[in-house]
This record gives sequence, C-alpha cells and structure tokens, in this order.
Amino acid sequence: MGLKENWWRLNYHILRLAVAPVVKKSFRFSTEVEGEIPVIRPIFLAPAHRTSIDIYAVGNVTDEFITYVSTDSFGHNRYVNWVQKQLTRALGSVIWQEHGLDNPRHRAVLLARDVDDRLDRRLIVAAFTQGEYQPDSVNTVEDGLLGLLRRYERRHQSQKTHELRIPVVPVGIAYDYHGQGLKFSRSIRWLADHVPLFPNWSVPALSSSITVRFGEPHYFDGRSAGELTEVVMRKAAELSGIPYKVKAIPEEELEP
Repeated sequence: MGLKENWWRLNYHILRLAVAPVVKKSFRFSTEVEGEIPVIRPIFLAPAHRTSIDIYAVGNVTDEFITYVSTDSFGHNRYVNWVQKQLTRALGSVIWQEHGLDNPRHRAVLLARDVDDRLDRRLIVAAFTQGEYQPDSVNTVEDGLLGLLRRYERRHQSQKTHELRIPVVPVGIAYDYHGQGLKFSRSIRWLADHVPLFPNWSVPALSSSITVRFGEPHYFDGRSAGELTEVVMRKAAELSGIPYKVKAIPEEELEP
C-alpha cells in the first residue's frame, strides 16, 4: 500500500468518522443509501455534483476509501481556497491546477499521471464530471476525465496483452427538505454574505434528508468517452431525481 496511500486513507477516514458525523448531527441531516459500490478495483465513480457536502454525503454511507479528482476552482477567497487545497491533497485527491500551470498540455499530462497513479493503486476514483456544482439539474458534462480512463484501459491492453475493463458507476445524490426537494441553509448563506473570509458553501437546510444511490456499472464497450459520459451522467441525474439538460453531442464531434 505504501506510506503515502496509508496517509491518504488515515486522513479520509478521520474526516469520514469524526467530522462528517458532527456536521450531520449539527444540521440534523438524515442519510440513507440505495445500492452499493461493486467489489471491483480499480473502479470509477461519477456522482452528480449538487452541493458542497456531496463528498461527505457519499462518505457517510460507505466505509470505502474514495479519492476524488477536482480542479482548483473552489469559488472561495484565496485563504479558504488554500486551506481546502491542502485538505484535499491530504485526502489523496487529485487537484488539477487550472491557474497554477500556464501550459495546458503540461497541466493535462500531470493530471493524467496523477489519475493513472490512483488507478495503478487499484483505488476507487471519483470525479464530478459536471465541473462546478449544479443544484437542480445536470446542465453540463465534461468527458475529459473518462477520456483519461479510456486511455488507461488502452495502454494497459497494449502493455499487458489482455483487456482491462474498469466499471464506471453513476452516483445519484438526492436532497429533500420536508418534501420540497433541495433547499439551502439560509444561515450559511447569511454568514457567507456578511462574515469576511467565510467560505462560499452551499449547504442544505436543517433537517434535510439525503439519499445516496449507487447505480449499475457501465463500461466503454466500444463507446467514446463522450458517449459514456452522457450515458452515466444521465443516469446519475435520474438517481438524484433531477433533470438531465445537456444537449446531445453532435456525431461529428464524437471521438472516432
């Protein structure tokens, strides 16, 4: 496993077992889970991204260690962004530094290298393919991360002379406040608007119920990264109880 991976796991489980329950009790959240993560490693999770607590919601319903892929566009002030970056790195998350590296190709190479490292370690890798969070619908998807997964499978086959099929699991996250769907905490919003340096979090209202749903795994099976991304995220939206509003990718733009 290695010292680095043990450090990631320790920090993740401290957050999952110590911090998440305190947040859950403070906001009187209730959580439940439907389905489960298949016992296959490595595996790729594609959750819907609806609030700032999505990662904690998933961590609260499974004892598995999950490493996330994210960008540095956290949407807060620079001090909070710095703290959040250090925390995510300590959890083994891959941070794609959009503004930290001027060369887009170099950025992409570093991201691919980090994602490959997690897959080589046979970990659960998760990515919010919507980019920024979208509370009420799936409005955008980005196929670049599944493109890295497809590249990894192809390289593995060329080097090992046998096929590797990594499952991609859609994950729905449904929030409900007394039958009204997702409602945000007005107190957190007030603090973000009036308290200097307070993080710009999107936290569900008190006493919200949260349901995390793990869907059936999907595979490339001859599909492009764009096609699989659409299939998986359409299902993640359905499992979250929200509409999928992304326009279909024109055939001429799909990967051959």
